[in-house]
Formats: sequence, C-alpha cells, structure tokens
Amino acid sequence: MQIDGGGCQGDTTLAALEFRPFCMPGMELPEDIIQFEPGVLLYEVELPVTVTQAMLVLEASDPTAELAVQCYDDEGFVEGHQINETLGWTVVDLPEGNSRVKVFVRPSGGDEGCYIIRITRELVP
Repeated sequence: MQIDGGGCQGDTTLAALEFRPFCMPGMELPEDIIQFEPGVLLYEVELPVTVTQAMLVLEASDPTAELAVQCYDDEGFVEGHQINETLGWTVVDLPEGNSRVKVFVRPSGGDEGCYIIRITRELVP
C-alpha cells in the first residue's frame, strides 16, 4: 500500500505589501519605501535609529488566506502584531538595532509563504 504524501496547497503570495516607517504616532501618513513584487520574498531597508514604528499594508492574493506579522531581532522573536482585517494593515513597533519583520501567508490548503523585510538601523549625523 502506497501512502500519498498529499502535500500542502494554496496561493502563498501577497497581492500587496507596503512598508511605511515613521518616527512617532500622529505624523502624516508615511510613504511606502519598498518596491513590492509578489515573487520577491526578501526586502532590505535602511532606517535611521529615530524611526520607531512602521505601518504594514497587506493583502493576500488568496482572499481566504490568513496573514500573520511577527518581528524578530538578533536575539529572536520579539512580538506578533494583529492585522486590522477590515483595513488590511498593522503597525509594528521596531526594536532597537537591526531587526526582521516576517509576513506569513497561510492559505486554507495548508501551505505557508513568508515575506521578510530585513531592517538595518543607521545613525543620522
């Protein structure tokens, strides 16, 4: 008897991903600083140390897919962030130093995709 491995299925891509860093709440809406392409899974950004938060605007290609946003620093997992399901965005508190923001796309077929934004912090003269 041969057992079918089955395999996971589903569309694990994002239709939209915006990364909008800002220094403090109450500022005007910051601009997106990445040039998103659904097939590109890793983005590199440099931010001044004064940037403390970023707004992520997200939309899965599969409207039934669940999205999860998690932040990591050099020590490991920092925090997960809730996504406003109606508006499709969340605000991430950026830890000091370099970090990574991971966006997980989990369609109902059981597969999982991951987009990573690698953040390098720099001192502003």
